[in-house]
Amino acid sequence: MKSNKSYFLKFFEIFFMLLVIIGLTQYFDFATGIQMQVVTNAKLIWIVCGVLLALSAGLAYVWHKFIKKTDLHQWFQPIIAFYAAHQIATYGAAKILKTQFQAPNFILESPVGELNGFWLTWTYFGYSPTFAFILGAMQVAGAILLIFRKTRLLATFILLPILVNIDFIDHFYQISPLAYYNSLHYTFILIFLMFLDVDKLVYAFLSYKEYFYFNKKTVVLNLIRVIVIGGAFLHIYLLRGSIQPKSAIHGVWKVDEITMHNKTMIPSIATSDSTWSKIYFEWRYGCLIKFNPYQFNDAKDLHGQYEVDEPKHLVKIGLQNANNKVDSMKLNYQIKDSTMVMRGMYQKDSLIMKLTRLK
Repeated sequence: MKSNKSYFLKFFEIFFMLLVIIGLTQYFDFATGIQMQVVTNAKLIWIVCGVLLALSAGLAYVWHKFIKKTDLHQWFQPIIAFYAAHQIATYGAAKILKTQFQAPNFILESPVGELNGFWLTWTYFGYSPTFAFILGAMQVAGAILLIFRKTRLLATFILLPILVNIDFIDHFYQISPLAYYNSLHYTFILIFLMFLDVDKLVYAFLSYKEYFYFNKKTVVLNLIRVIVIGGAFLHIYLLRGSIQPKSAIHGVWKVDEITMHNKTMIPSIATSDSTWSKIYFEWRYGCLIKFNPYQFNDAKDLHGQYEVDEPKHLVKIGLQNANNKVDSMKLNYQIKDSTMVMRGMYQKDSLIMKLTRLK
């Protein structure tokens, strides 16, 4: 940065130094517990933020007015950078040494729809140990570059995309509030360190000047630019239009009673090998008829496609079993509230099903 005399530079350095102190106290369990209470209480967060900002403003004023001879920048900036490097390298090491993204077996055996955001994230990222290793190695490599002044700007370009992505995951997948706070303040530290070299950024991104000329070439070029981006949306829009829209039968249905081959049965675990228990009518993915509701990826389950004629209350289903044999059926359906009755023919015999919507 061009001037180390700026009051705002001193303000931000003190503010991040306070965050460094707070972050280092997480090595003590009692401090971690206190910080967890703060980050889970909106009122406390605002109070603590207000205190930190006020304290930073006051200390920066004292520094700016009364401390002239001692260059504190040469101490504060490396400390902030070394702290961020250590913390980010810690998360990288956790991925490399396989202490992060290791979901327990009782989670791995749970249905995906029952997992919360935290376990979804851990299961997803833990699926590929190689990916986790690469992600951790990038964090460690960026942290190493961060502790050297000459490579600090490069480090921020490597680490910021990773940290911002982690911020989004922590927020939208509701990962631990303390983990969210950690990744967020590491991100802001990286942004601060990047803007210490704002003169280099200006030179790199704003030194090139292009003057606009209105002629045929620029009109055509801008039209091509619109086509390049707009064409992507048009392609997906047309693809989406070719998919049958969601209908009234879309969702998950539990079979309450089924009459087939002149025999009426109520599905249960005892009849799971011979009786349908659930029917999934999925948008884009066709339909699935399950035998055992607790057995996933069962070879006996029937997969297929369906077409719905809503005005006629008619659904045409083509099913394919494990032997690649295709069966088709036409069923009339009547929906009332969360229940549905389907009547038709299957394998040259009458079929009646009474179902209840689950989702």
